[in-house]
Amino acid sequence: MRILAILCLALALSQFGSAAWLQMKAALAQQLIAAAWGAPGTKKPWRWADTYPVAKLVFSAQQQTLYVLAGRQGHALAFGPGHDGSSSPPNAPGITVIAGHRDTHFSVLQNLAVGDELSLTGKDQVTQRYRVETLEVADSQRRPLRLAGDGLALITCFPFDALSAGGPLRYVVVARPIHSASAKHRA
Repeated sequence: MRILAILCLALALSQFGSAAWLQMKAALAQQLIAAAWGAPGTKKPWRWADTYPVAKLVFSAQQQTLYVLAGRQGHALAFGPGHDGSSSPPNAPGITVIAGHRDTHFSVLQNLAVGDELSLTGKDQVTQRYRVETLEVADSQRRPLRLAGDGLALITCFPFDALSAGGPLRYVVVARPIHSASAKHRA
């Protein structure tokens, strides 16, 4: 009985350590990516990286800044949100799609509300402000996402508190550009 209790405790501690490691890795990666973002040209955040920062995403009301990486493959998403290269480049006409993990970087999406503002700065240092227009849960197995017009789509798995990853539900935030004299400017 004592051995079983020790094994259960060891398992619980390893799971807690694994979760803490993921959170710590995600936070540290954003610091390294921020440094690469500030460097001239296209710079990798660490020597062995196979991605690089392409945008800076700021959630005003939540006071959170995230650096977006090129690509939405799992190896990029482990370190930050990723830009879907088949979508429009940041702040270009069309829909810019950015995906992120629900339990690290994109956990912020659960705190967004329709009408919230956010901004996206591309590598050209032009910042576009956006206003959240819709928040939706979509089943990726029932129908493909159909995004149209100009804007920004932020996508993560759903529900936010799921015990296992990889389900078919996606939380989709669509934000539209704010068109005003001060909405788009050089950062």
